[in-house]
Amino acid sequence: MSPLKIEGILEESQEGIKEILSQVNKFNELLYDWVIPKLFSELYDLIEFVNTEEEELELAKVPEQGYYEFKVLPELMAYFEENGFVNYKDKSFHLDRYCFDSRPELSCFNSLLNDKDIDKVYFTGMLTHGQSDFKISYIDPESHTVRNYYPDFLAINKDGSHTIIEVKRDDQIDDLIVKAKTKYAKEIASVNDFEYKIIKSSLAQQGLH
Repeated sequence: MSPLKIEGILEESQEGIKEILSQVNKFNELLYDWVIPKLFSELYDLIEFVNTEEEELELAKVPEQGYYEFKVLPELMAYFEENGFVNYKDKSFHLDRYCFDSRPELSCFNSLLNDKDIDKVYFTGMLTHGQSDFKISYIDPESHTVRNYYPDFLAINKDGSHTIIEVKRDDQIDDLIVKAKTKYAKEIASVNDFEYKIIKSSLAQQGLH
């Protein structure tokens, strides 16, 4: 789209281009919340439609070297042949080891393993940036760019339903980026008949989910 055409539209607006620039300089969010949507409605006819396709996702993509490398504290690693996890190999462990970022994540994993209503549970938060297809795209409220978010857990319940679970520090729950991730995750989950849960670390530490 020609910048001159956009400039012309702004000049002919009721506010005028100088006033619009003045207000955007004061409140930058007006550019994304008001100016750009107004320009789109002026320039294009937007037709809403829904197109549904089934897609098979790889929870773990095979790396070129044939294995993953992670740094993790020994007490935050779950290995299906150690620490009592051998009894849960059929319920979890799409990788032979899970490397958790925090004790609340590990506590949540243990709680999900012992939940009798859950058939399968996989820790997916350790794989990012092309290592997994299991991701959610969202718009970063700070950079206004599309980014990918990799949830912590995927649970398949015995009734056939699916739950996406994220563990977050208590002080991060109200963070703008966390809220954006939650918003888009809930939308994606709803469209796919999934449930999305975000759990405070303090509750996950207690084994609550």
